Amino acid sequence: MDDKKKSIVRSFKQISETGKKNHRIIIFGAGNFGKYACQYCKKIFPETKISFCDNDKDRQWQTLCECEILPPKAATKEYPNAIYIVANDFYAHEMEKQLSLDGIQKNQIYLFGRQDYYSLLSLDEMWQVNQKIYEEITGKFIDKHALKTFTEKMQYSKIYLSNEQKTRLTDKYLVRKWVEEKIGDRYLVPLLNVYDTPDDINFDKLPDSFVLKANHGCEMNLIVPDKRKLNQKQAVEQMWSWMNNNFAYYSFELHYKDIKPCIVAEEYIKEFEKESFDYKFFCFDGKVKMIMLVKNIHQQGAERCFYDDRFHVIPCVLNDGVPMPKVPFEKPDGLEKMIHIAEVLSQGIDQVRVDLYGPKGRIYFGEMTFTSWSGRVKVEPIEVDERLGSYWNMGDTK
Repeated sequence: MDDKKKSIVRSFKQISETGKKNHRIIIFGAGNFGKYACQYCKKIFPETKISFCDNDKDRQWQTLCECEILPPKAATKEYPNAIYIVANDFYAHEMEKQLSLDGIQKNQIYLFGRQDYYSLLSLDEMWQVNQKIYEEITGKFIDKHALKTFTEKMQYSKIYLSNEQKTRLTDKYLVRKWVEEKIGDRYLVPLLNVYDTPDDINFDKLPDSFVLKANHGCEMNLIVPDKRKLNQKQAVEQMWSWMNNNFAYYSFELHYKDIKPCIVAEEYIKEFEKESFDYKFFCFDGKVKMIMLVKNIHQQGAERCFYDDRFHVIPCVLNDGVPMPKVPFEKPDGLEKMIHIAEVLSQGIDQVRVDLYGPKGRIYFGEMTFTSWSGRVKVEPIEVDERLGSYWNMGDTK
């Protein structure tokens, strides 16, 4: 059982111990999350009585999982000492406040959100949920026994083909050792420190500019060009919010699941302040088959262009709003060297994207990504998605 499930089990055990005093759990939210929370409670605490409450009047006084669904005010009035599980993602804090206004104490309320729900699913149940999301995004039905495109294969790989190597190379701290062994540490952004928790950071000992990032997810970076302007308290709070999330359960990228979270401090590269490019190499069995250049990523006016391994433009857009440039980007200096680096790092791996940076003629390693966009994008034209999929020798599906 992974750490996320253990934490949920501990919470439910605490709920059960408290609930024994009044023999009642109320699940606030009679949707999918609530249904699964109820099923889980019934499974591990069969003697505890369960009811639902919901703000939707069409659901009130109906039943779900053979349990009554009450209006919230009726539930809090009839069961003021019950344990309340808020089973919702988007409105959880509003629902928690609603219960508090009705007299329910904070220590009676537990939150059960999307990550909790996803973490309790079996692999096949994850596939079914993810299948629906993929179809909503792309408009395409996906059959796990007839996978053709890159994004289709991605859906299967991220759920069923997670392994220790993917976990280690996805970890933004541990991957540094792989890079050092394969191509040398001169391609790594210099490391300042690594911290088990945000509370361990001594900001006084860090230089005037630096970068802090979590090792276990995406877009968990804090760029600090001037330490004097940093609100340290807010920074620590932000990093704790990263630490308390398991990125695996956002979109079923399960190789993230067993990464032990930490905070990595790296040198601030001043050249990144200016107009910058990200060089992303799609590698299959140790060979670069497609290259993606992104200009000013995560900034207004970002542009993206795809190329084959000989740097011929491949007209292609994704449904994320980032356009192709009107004039394709010029071939960067040192491209052949970057291709060589990407191929060395990806040797023995069926599919991975190697990200590099190249400010002022220098080459820096960025990351290795096994689930580009989590595969939840619509690639147009579809022939590009099919082309990438044809390079991926994933093996038989279950």
